[in-house]
Amino acid sequence: MKLISKTALLFIVLTFSLSGFAAGLLNYSNAVKLNQYKGQTFFSLMEDVIKPQLDQKAIQGFDIASGSKLVAGLQKVDKKVAASAIRAAGNVGALKMAGNSLSASSRNITFKQLPSALAREGVGPGRYDLTTYISLISEGGVAVEIDANNIAYNVNYGTGQDENDERTGRSFGESFDRLALDASDKHYLKTLEAYVKADQANVRYFYLSLMEILLNNDSSNFKKISRPGQAVATDFIAVYTAEQDRHLMSNLTRHPWDASLLEVTMLSAFHAGQRKIKLIVNGEFTDTTLKQAPGCSTATRSSQRASLIDYWQFSSSDDPENCNRSGLNITRRDFRKLGRIITAYQKRMNPELVANVQRHFRTNKNRNNVFAQLSDFLINYDTPKKLNANTLELSKDFTNFLMQIKADANQTDQFITENLKSEEFTESDEN
Repeated sequence: MKLISKTALLFIVLTFSLSGFAAGLLNYSNAVKLNQYKGQTFFSLMEDVIKPQLDQKAIQGFDIASGSKLVAGLQKVDKKVAASAIRAAGNVGALKMAGNSLSASSRNITFKQLPSALAREGVGPGRYDLTTYISLISEGGVAVEIDANNIAYNVNYGTGQDENDERTGRSFGESFDRLALDASDKHYLKTLEAYVKADQANVRYFYLSLMEILLNNDSSNFKKISRPGQAVATDFIAVYTAEQDRHLMSNLTRHPWDASLLEVTMLSAFHAGQRKIKLIVNGEFTDTTLKQAPGCSTATRSSQRASLIDYWQFSSSDDPENCNRSGLNITRRDFRKLGRIITAYQKRMNPELVANVQRHFRTNKNRNNVFAQLSDFLINYDTPKKLNANTLELSKDFTNFLMQIKADANQTDQFITENLKSEEFTESDEN
């Protein structure tokens, strides 16, 4: 692999220097603008518009951007994304040459065909990483425009027809003061924690706006979130879109990663109010966890302060075939239990608040866990595509509930410590 050239470093420096820019730098011609779909749920938008467009890109392919456009794109993405693309290509010149050759010879190429095409251009093992960057700059996916300053990009998703399609795809978030960045689960959880702990006065609009988008594609309150919070919320939409697309590949029968992301995001309101972050890990309520390592690793892991990143884990070494897989679903049993205990505490202390939330849900499924109820309601073929005015009040009711659990977090900590082993909370809500 070649070293990064001086030209490459110049582009990275240029990326560093950009600040206060107007968003929409990648300027997708096929951007899905949320404000054009106000009046229907985000899930229905995924079903009817976003997933079909992603499937079309997977089947019909897209045209590769010219070499000059690929090079110019290095200034329009986060420095880490730019550096990864340069490293994968070898240098900026090689990136430009590959782009010029492919744009002239490869029409309607799919992301699955692209690595082989890059190999023919002499690109080495980095061609798989380079595929992501080329697809991103070449409009090889779908952009979801939350507003003029916040856009989520998703590229390289399979349709669900081929094995392992549910593990394809990459998501990127672009916001006010941040160029398009690969929005991984770990990055999202890290920035989510930093935001909700630091921006106590503004965090209500974060949850309210996310609820309004998921229920009604209504981003009118998004601008009321602080700028750092808007970047976090944009990353949520980027990752949620990715996970929902993967969930829909199986007609909601496998991999409810979107539900896990949603529930953990809403539980962050509880953690925002804690003096010290504590969460349930392997059935224990603790403020200390073990540093993460691939599940196949047998090395001794040292302890660390608990954080929201701990919701993302590797599979257990007890499962040799899958022990290096990772995700939020791995901690599902624990965060679902936390959701049940928080719900129980609020039912005792603020029963009307919980009742205001639960009145919007049509079944008794998961009534001992309003977080699970919410994800089941929002990710469900039986939920109407358009909600009536009464149901749209769920945005405010659920936000009020979140603000209460934030205010009561330290009292709830004591309740959890005293009741964690109670038979009331040993049952599962995985129904």
